[in-house]
This record gives sequence, C-alpha cells and structure tokens, in this order.
Amino acid sequence: MLKNVVQWRTAKLLLNGATRIKARRCLCAPFTTKANENAALGESELEPASKKYVNPFAQSMPTALTDNITTETAEQRDKRLKVLQLEADIAHQEGRRVPGLEFFKDHHWAHILTLPTKSARIKYYAFLWQIEMKKASEKRKKEQRAEDTERRLADLRKEREENTHIIYGLGHTSMFLRIYDTTINHWQNNRLTRAMQFAPKMVLDCSYDTYMNNRECSNAAKQLMLSFAENRANDEPFDLHFCNANLEGKCMQGLQRFIPTMLNPEFPMNVHTKCFTELFPKNQLVYLTPHCREDLIAYNPDDIYIIGAMVDTVNNEPLSLAKAKRLGLRMARLPLDRYLQWGSGSGKSLTLNQMINIMLDLKKTGDWDTALQHVPRRKVIDLGAEQYERRQTFNKRANQLNVRIDHLLKYENNRNESTSFSTPQKLRQHKEGLEFDLEKWASGKRKTTKRN
Repeated sequence: MLKNVVQWRTAKLLLNGATRIKARRCLCAPFTTKANENAALGESELEPASKKYVNPFAQSMPTALTDNITTETAEQRDKRLKVLQLEADIAHQEGRRVPGLEFFKDHHWAHILTLPTKSARIKYYAFLWQIEMKKASEKRKKEQRAEDTERRLADLRKEREENTHIIYGLGHTSMFLRIYDTTINHWQNNRLTRAMQFAPKMVLDCSYDTYMNNRECSNAAKQLMLSFAENRANDEPFDLHFCNANLEGKCMQGLQRFIPTMLNPEFPMNVHTKCFTELFPKNQLVYLTPHCREDLIAYNPDDIYIIGAMVDTVNNEPLSLAKAKRLGLRMARLPLDRYLQWGSGSGKSLTLNQMINIMLDLKKTGDWDTALQHVPRRKVIDLGAEQYERRQTFNKRANQLNVRIDHLLKYENNRNESTSFSTPQKLRQHKEGLEFDLEKWASGKRKTTKRN
C-alpha cells in the first residue's frame, strides 16, 4: 500500500508506456478480493459473510460495511477515497464503461464509499457512464441545433437586407408581443404567491427517508418535483408545504438538484424542518393513508390534507397509519375500490403527483369520476373492453367446435326455427313443372313438360 500522495502521483505516471501493465498489477492487487482490500487499508479482518445474497443497491447502508464506516477516521476515509478514485481512473484509461474523474460529484463518491464489493462499484460506474454518454449526446445535438439556427438567421438577415418592403409578423410589424419562458415562470410563481394567501393548504410529509433505500429516495425526490410543477401549472393551485424536511437527507438533496432555487427566500416554495402539527391546528389535519378503513367522501376546503412522501416499492408497512395514530390525527383514504375496478396483479399504489392531481380536480369539480381519471389506465379494467374480449373468446371457441352461434343469437326468441349446425330453412314450396307421374317414375331419364 502506498503511504503518501507523492507515491500515488508517481504510480499514475507509471501507467504510461511499457510499465503500464506492471503498475496495474501493483496497484490493482488490493481490489481483487475484499480481504486484500481490508488488509491494504489497515482494517481488521471481517467476519465471513453469510451465503445469502444481498443486493447492495437495495439498501440505504450496506450491513457489511456499517460498522467499519462508523468507526473509521477521516484520514482512513480519505485514503479509501483516493484508492477508489485511482481505480476509476485506471478503468477509464483502459476504455471500460467508466466516466472520467471530472464527471464524478461529491454525492457520487459518497455512494461509492458505501458499496461493499468491486462488482457493485463496476455496476454503478456503468450506470454513471450511461448518464455521461447521454449528456454528451445531448450536448452535441444542442451544438448542432445552434449551428443550424445561426445559419438560418444569417440567411434570413441576408434576405431582409435585399427586401425593402415592410415585413409583417412577430418581431416586426405586429400587434402581438413575444412571450418568453421567464415570463411564464414569473406568472406561475405569482400565482403560487397568491395561493399562499387565499388557497387551501396541502402538506407533504417528508419524514420517511430512513424507511427508503437509495433508489426509492431518488424516485421520491422526482415525484416531489413533479408534484410541485403540476400544482404550479394548475389554474387553482394548492398552498403546498413540505414538512419534516431533512435538508441533509437523500430525498431533499435529490429534490434540490431538481430545483436549485428551492431554498431561496423569493422562491414560492414552503420547506419546513418542523412537523405539521407545530404549524397548523390539529383539528384541521387529515392524513391520507391507503391503510385506513374510512373513505374520503367529499372534499372539505377547511381541512388540511397530508400526503406521506414515501415510495414503498419494498417496504409495504403501514407507516403513515401508525404515524397518524401516534399523533392523534383524523385519517381517510381515497375511495378507489368504490369507483374503479382494479386489474388482476396490479398494485393500488399511486405516485405523489397523481395524488396531487386527484386532489386538485376533486377541489375544483367535487366529482370523483373526474378526479380519478388521473389513475393510470393500466391499473384498472375497462368494462366495455372486457365484455368485447369475452365475446371474442366465446366466438373463437364456438368456431373450434364448428357451431353456428350467429343463427342461435338471431333466432334466440324462437328456438324452433334455429339449428346448431345449419342455416334455418323455410318449408319447401311446390314448384311448377315438377308434377309426379307414376308411370314415368324410375323409368330412365325424366322428361319435363314445357308450358306454352
């Protein structure tokens, strides 16, 4: 193990030229096994891991490294960080699916330090590499669009210089004003400022970070961002309050990456570190939880509804129900089973932005059929389509049995006129020229008499 930073820089220089393979063997030996890595960092030998496979991406803090991370010093952490940075740099120089060191941010290295094995780190490097390639592609497309726009503007200026006539249209001789994106943002922010004064309040409880893993925290942050955006785009928005916000937690850190100005005093977003029981009267609070037995019949503008900001793809425990009972709050759930017929094998969980849209439409119309249109169609059964599918299945089975069911359906009022294997026929009518003659019967070719 190298002892100081000078030796690390010398080792990097050895990567160029003919000694690259030898340097790689010397430096990458600690990464071969977990025991060698612990011995190189001066850590004590860990207990043998259990045979049960544990997914490192499904845990907020891997159990194998929890004790070591809590007990290691800042110096040991810096050493381990330099080792991991060198590992990523070598893999990037070898052309593997690893981004450059300039792409990594502090939260990326913080997550890499929690990964227990090298294979888990390689998977995370590949994930970041895909993000880097996507950003590079978008940057190239943006530069290409800028070049095309500049070329088009140059042609347009040349054409206008040659044309001496008045040019009508937007930006020239026109009665309309150009509306920019900043104008729309200021207008929507002003609408949120007005909602803070007069609109009903809605609370998003952000106290479930400890019950979610990294992926769920990231999804929760994205859903909170969509909830804020869709509420702001509505004609009559709620006065949203993000309560119990841990600004150092993963969910709030992810939300701040989506909305960098969320903590600015002039930005119309209410972020509180306090609990909602300290901000609002308890008799007005209603916690919306799917584990409750009481349905929400109608929207009450005097009540303040609370939505738990949690993505429970793994943990399905009734945490919001337990919290509401512990705080002594009223509880309710959306009457989904009363108005919707759920499909088989489809979960009844809704995202945070879908909940906000449902409550916005319910506040505006008071009609559950209109509000529940925001539930994804893949989760419910279309009764008309189901009846059509049953009819098609019945017809297919009848064709396999060679049964004519169309005539059965046509003559279902008179069963005596219908048959199962042939088309119903009328009684035989007497035809002219077919009179029966006993002498000529069975005597050879039948002769018919022609009428004049």
